[in-house]
Amino acid sequence: MSGTRSPSPLVRATSDLALVLAAHGDLGGKGADNTPGHVRLKNALAPLLPELGVVSGVMKGTPPLQEVVESLPHERVLVLPLLLSNGYFCKTVLPRRLGLDPNLQQQKEGAWQDLNRDGQYIKLLPPLGVLPFLPDLASQSIQSTLAPNSKSTLLKSELDREVLIVAHGSTVGPESRLCALQLKDHLENRSGYKQLRVAFLSEEPFVEKAVLTLSEDAIVVPLFASGGLHGQDDISKIMKSAPAGCKLAPVIGCEHALAQHLVSYLHADKQIPETKQALAAYPGKKPSKDGEEYAQRAM
Repeated sequence: MSGTRSPSPLVRATSDLALVLAAHGDLGGKGADNTPGHVRLKNALAPLLPELGVVSGVMKGTPPLQEVVESLPHERVLVLPLLLSNGYFCKTVLPRRLGLDPNLQQQKEGAWQDLNRDGQYIKLLPPLGVLPFLPDLASQSIQSTLAPNSKSTLLKSELDREVLIVAHGSTVGPESRLCALQLKDHLENRSGYKQLRVAFLSEEPFVEKAVLTLSEDAIVVPLFASGGLHGQDDISKIMKSAPAGCKLAPVIGCEHALAQHLVSYLHADKQIPETKQALAAYPGKKPSKDGEEYAQRAM
């Protein structure tokens, strides 16, 4: 990944710091409203982080992550993996796509390491699935899913609802399972949810069987970074077998509060400088069209 850098057509440099949303991408899913989740998130973040260049790229599909990063004129680049576990893609594929040595990246939950590449200083942040606000985001998603049906909410409280967390799972590593189980533990121990279950697409217990046994007022929470092949297409097909009263929460990566949670995390962890413009952007600044779609929790 060497050569002369050309200014990116995707971003106007207002500082020497850029934020790159690194998504998995997919080549077959229709996605949420035909707009990839990482694009909606980028457009929602832009007015909240006016001093930064905010761009996105994918490891599968377009725009290719490595080309997006190479084209940035910024000297410092924060890379946020929009991945729900710290598994193979995060530990091996992502560093390789960025021209980094994966053997130098000993990433653990909540920790990250500085890495240099070709005159550009890259900081690889922890993936979305291990960030500390994930339980709060999931709880907000459940609450907002119940909000339109106030009568039903009065009959049974949010904490008493049966909640099924759906994650990808894996047959080659435990990371996806551990992330989902950790979220379940947080929601039980810190938030007080009483009927939580976890199911997976690629390992037992399989979600296809789990939805058949749900109660009629249950809520299904898809633990995916985007409404693509798995988060949108697969889950929508599976939900056809669920009881009629079950509610499907937004894909966690399409949840309307994600952008603000990310900004708060980046400020609190001192990854980006505090600015008056960023703080002023929180209440009611009108987003772009894609940002509006994101804010409406399009699925």
